[in-house]
Amino acid sequence: MIKVMPWTGLFFLVGALSIASLPPFNGFVSEWLTLQTMLQSAALESTEVKIVFALCGASLALTAALALTCFVKAFAMSFLGIARSGKAKKAVEVRRSMMIPMGMLAVSCLLFGILPTYVIPVLDRTISPLTHVSIADELVPPFFTVAKGDPEYSDAFVSEFHDLGAQTGRDIIPGRGLVVLHRGTERNPVVFAMSTSYTVIMLALLLGGTFILVRVLTKSRTVTKRPAWDGGVRRLLPEMTYTATGFSNPVRVIFEAIFRSSMFDDRKDTIAVHFRTAIGNKRKEVHIIDRSVFQPIGKGIRSIASLLGRMHTGSVNVYATYVLISLVVVLIIHAFF
Repeated sequence: MIKVMPWTGLFFLVGALSIASLPPFNGFVSEWLTLQTMLQSAALESTEVKIVFALCGASLALTAALALTCFVKAFAMSFLGIARSGKAKKAVEVRRSMMIPMGMLAVSCLLFGILPTYVIPVLDRTISPLTHVSIADELVPPFFTVAKGDPEYSDAFVSEFHDLGAQTGRDIIPGRGLVVLHRGTERNPVVFAMSTSYTVIMLALLLGGTFILVRVLTKSRTVTKRPAWDGGVRRLLPEMTYTATGFSNPVRVIFEAIFRSSMFDDRKDTIAVHFRTAIGNKRKEVHIIDRSVFQPIGKGIRSIASLLGRMHTGSVNVYATYVLISLVVVLIIHAFF
């Protein structure tokens, strides 16, 4: 559908890259800050807390990988495949009233991603009264405005990052700087720093240089377009193309042992049972919490109810026996206590 809905496809792609935490979009910045915060647990004293943070960091990395897989699948199967229905073939671009909000959100994802050093000070105004700590001072060193001999930022510290380009654009761009940085303590003086602003510039230079190089090298060559070879098939049908199920199959195989979903085989055979006219698999997903918590509880309750249900036989003699046994128990308790 990207051929008939190019703007919707572009905005969807920006949203997918953002939520998959890829640079230079806003999801990458937030995930980077979260991960570096977990890594700062190395400065804590408690070993147990360090282990918990390490497990959380691993879970965050796994979640990021699964999110990337999910949204690559979502975009590719929605916009890059062969149309599988008449509605998809006849799809048209949405109205401008629907396109403008998507465009505004896409631009916001990009701006928040490449200019985090301007977003963090804005958030600081809300958080500082609650935490009594300035996150802007902790995360955005004033490389553009720091004075020589500043007690908080030594000359050696500023000089080291100056050599790495942290003050690039100092006389052109306003603000504190373009670098987000975690400084370690004296005990653990590890520094985590990143700048999506400089990353965008480098990506643009690399992509632009590659494009120019390819155009120069292929300028003298003649390119002839021919029909694509599809394994000897004259026309590639939609049913022959890669599906979302096939794309996600490796991930599903890995998690099959965890979720243990039930599979029901639905087959339709011919009369002679030599050829199958159709093979269909139906999958029943059972959430791991349901299987581990709620289903055992429900099974236990049903077992108790079944045990109690056996007492209700509908016989008057049985009920009279229950009354007699209860009376004897009460008399024994009264006699001894």
